[in-house]
Amino acid sequence: MEQPTPQHDNRPEIPVRVLVVSARSSLKRRLGDMLGGRVESVAFARRGTDAIDLAGREPCDLVIIDRDLPGEDGLEVLERLSETGTLSGVVIVESPSADDAVRAMRAGACDLISPRTRTGEVLRRIEAAARRADRNRRRDQRVERLKKLCHTLNGARQQVSGQVGELCNDLVEAYRDMSDQLTEVRMTGELNALLRQELEIEGLLRTTLEYALARLGPTNAAVFLPSSGGEFSLGAYVNHDVPREHAEVMLDHLADSLAPAFQDRDGVQGLSGPAEMQAWLGPDAHWMEDRAVLVHSCRRDDECLAVIALFRDTTRAFSEENVRTVRVVAELFTAQLERVIRVHHRHLPKDQWGVFDPPHTDEHDEWGEDYGQAA
Repeated sequence: MEQPTPQHDNRPEIPVRVLVVSARSSLKRRLGDMLGGRVESVAFARRGTDAIDLAGREPCDLVIIDRDLPGEDGLEVLERLSETGTLSGVVIVESPSADDAVRAMRAGACDLISPRTRTGEVLRRIEAAARRADRNRRRDQRVERLKKLCHTLNGARQQVSGQVGELCNDLVEAYRDMSDQLTEVRMTGELNALLRQELEIEGLLRTTLEYALARLGPTNAAVFLPSSGGEFSLGAYVNHDVPREHAEVMLDHLADSLAPAFQDRDGVQGLSGPAEMQAWLGPDAHWMEDRAVLVHSCRRDDECLAVIALFRDTTRAFSEENVRTVRVVAELFTAQLERVIRVHHRHLPKDQWGVFDPPHTDEHDEWGEDYGQAA
């Protein structure tokens, strides 16, 4: 294998790398003289295996190959060289035929030249092939740059798509939050207008439970009121699915267990499952088997004014929206209950204020059962 010929800086140059494959020394000298200084570099190989090895280490743009290599077909070697990358080829053949031309074109050759062709014509055609190889190389470079750019743009597109997706999720969450807030504001205004009209404990209890259950759906509800002795009694209830003969007994037990257990707790508390019921209600836990429970202690100035309990079958567990509804209703009920207490006890010192005694049992039962059936 021969080394590339030196460059001549004072002659024009076509920026292509040329590989000459031929065993004829006279042909190589002739081509070397023609191309010296006119191209970027010229390398020589005697055999096809040498040419393939050299092209693998130092990629070339233009291959000038002798059809008659020792023991090899130059066209087959050109086909193998074309598999290593995009290149142009010129085949040196004594008597070109139509079959040779077709095979040469398929192998990547752009011209077939007879060694008997005049030197000027050979030079012109090889220079044309070199310029074509230069255009092909520049085209491939542009394609490669475009591929890299497309890869970069695709990465940017995926990143932007991900950010847009996150933004959409954020907007959905923001919309939900805003919708929830608007719902709470509307509910607060609506319920507050109703409760401010109630200055008697019975009317306040009725309006509160009616409003709450209209939004929660079929649900058992009870309000427990503290007495001056520190115990709780049933102030009002709505019975949805508890057998009538068991309802009053169950609620009396819950007044002794559930209400005291939650009187010092803030916010809406949720209970579900035997373990939680046993932990909070002790021996009375069996009353709440297979129930989902929401409890809210109505507190003002570290004092419990009432305990609201809502419960229904666990197959219809309370949702987050239900919890928000109970919180809003309970807070407004607490505020109005405090006003009612203040109005009815304004002649007494504050440390002697207490919640009214609940309605008599007969009246209580009649309202609770009738409303439960209507619900």
